[in-house]
Amino acid sequence: MNTSRVLFGALCLALLTAAPAAAQGAKPPRPTIRRDTSLAGIDTTGGKVEYRREVFHYSGGSRDPFLTLISSSDVRPTINDLRLVAVIYDPRYGRSVAVVREEPGDIIHRLKRGDTVGRLHVLQIREYEVVFQIEEFGFERQEVLTLQRQAEANP
Repeated sequence: MNTSRVLFGALCLALLTAAPAAAQGAKPPRPTIRRDTSLAGIDTTGGKVEYRREVFHYSGGSRDPFLTLISSSDVRPTINDLRLVAVIYDPRYGRSVAVVREEPGDIIHRLKRGDTVGRLHVLQIREYEVVFQIEEFGFERQEVLTLQRQAEANP
C-alpha cells in the first residue's frame, strides 16, 4: 500500500508541474474586434456643422392666431352710427318694418324682425323703438334705438 501512495503522489506532482509549462507555451486565441476605420480621422462635415429643426405644417383646420377675429366689415355699423328714421308698426301680425339710417355714408336699412346688420340683430320692433341684440366677443347685450321727435332731430 505504501508503493501505491508513492506512485499516486508522484503522478500528482508530475501533473502539477506540467500544467503551468503547457499554459505558457500555448496561448489561447484572443477575440478580435474589428473597427471601421474607413472614415477615421477624416472631417466629413467640411468644417460646417448643420443643425436640423423639426417643422410641422398643419393643413386646413387651423388659423393664424395673430389675425384679428373681427373684420372691419363685421364691426360696422355700431349702434351709435344708426338713427331710427321711421317705424311702420303692425301689432296684430308682426310685419313691422323699421327704417334706419347709417350716419357715415347715409345708407338706409329697412329692417324686419330677425334681420342682421353687422353685429346688430333685430329682436323686436315696437311702436317707437327697435330692440337690437349685439354680439361682442362671445357676450350678448341688448340696446334700444328710439325714434326721435321732429323737434329733437332738427334743433
